[in-house]
Amino acid sequence: MEVVKKIFKVIGKILLVLLILLIICIIGIFIYHRIMISKNKEFLKEKGYYDPVSVGDYSLNVQKTGNENGDHRIVILSGAGPCYRLFMKDYASYLQDEDQVIFLSRAGYDASDDSKKDMTVENVVEDYRKALENAGVQKPYLLMPHSLGSIYASYWVSKYPDEIEAMVNLDGSSPKPIDSPEEGPGKDLIYYLANLGVGDVAFHAFIPRDPDYTADEQRAFDIMYTSTLASSSIYEEGKYFERNINDTWNALVPNDVPKLYICFSNGFRTADEVNKYIDDNGGFDECFTVNRFADGFEGSDEERRAYAVDIMLEEVAKERSEVIDPYIEKLGNCQIKDFPGDHFEYQYRPEECAKIAKEFIDSLD
Repeated sequence: MEVVKKIFKVIGKILLVLLILLIICIIGIFIYHRIMISKNKEFLKEKGYYDPVSVGDYSLNVQKTGNENGDHRIVILSGAGPCYRLFMKDYASYLQDEDQVIFLSRAGYDASDDSKKDMTVENVVEDYRKALENAGVQKPYLLMPHSLGSIYASYWVSKYPDEIEAMVNLDGSSPKPIDSPEEGPGKDLIYYLANLGVGDVAFHAFIPRDPDYTADEQRAFDIMYTSTLASSSIYEEGKYFERNINDTWNALVPNDVPKLYICFSNGFRTADEVNKYIDDNGGFDECFTVNRFADGFEGSDEERRAYAVDIMLEEVAKERSEVIDPYIEKLGNCQIKDFPGDHFEYQYRPEECAKIAKEFIDSLD
């Protein structure tokens, strides 16, 4: 019995030592994280990835690139994620010679400060407007949103059409009526871990390094990504997701501002287009975008593929008729151009996508 007690006593001491070491490690990581916040922002500023512009009690990151003497001020509005400056670097390169391209980060994104206000579509757009004005960007703007950025751009162009020269929507989320908008979840474990500093030491255990990035680009990506995860604004934005979709739908007013919607993920119209996409993306088993439609279907590989293609086309047709087409009609003066592919197709075929955008922009002159 005495031997057992001694064993448990030793185990208890070991666990206590391990607990103390864990606490010391956590405190050390947190202190390192706090020290690196200002150093990381200095690095981003030095490398041209961070230019804070005040919108009142806090600042947004406004990254001006391209030809400042160009005819157009193209304002990139990101989707629900950070680092669009790097995700879009190849695509934007085809626009920057002729026009100024501004990456406008909303509160919490890419080292922007957290907002002191609710992340409603009204407040986000007002922040955008103040940031561009205080940054000295001349009106009118050519809005170029992707994904969730479309909600803010659509509200903006309807509310303040005189400020907008045109809009090029890259597979944007479509506003729609929601009878009873629900509040989304708030902060989660990732937020608290990011603020503790875990991302500073373990980021690449979850997000692989990009072999196409230079050392400076990779560090900028890491900083912008981890700082975004540590912001409260992106989680507050999630809380208002359905409300913002509904409020934007209600705010839509047709006007004469020229608009183009480049449709990626819902741009498939034929089985040949879907099959080409599958083949270009590693085959059916590797192409999750399509093969998920075959879940539960039993049959040969050819039958599963044909079934998935048919179901996908049905889903696309439904999304077009029930969501995208009503949005395009209510938005007014909007062309739609099919460019079937991934939701981030501008990354995979940047030159072709930029050509579509440039042809539209050139038509404005």
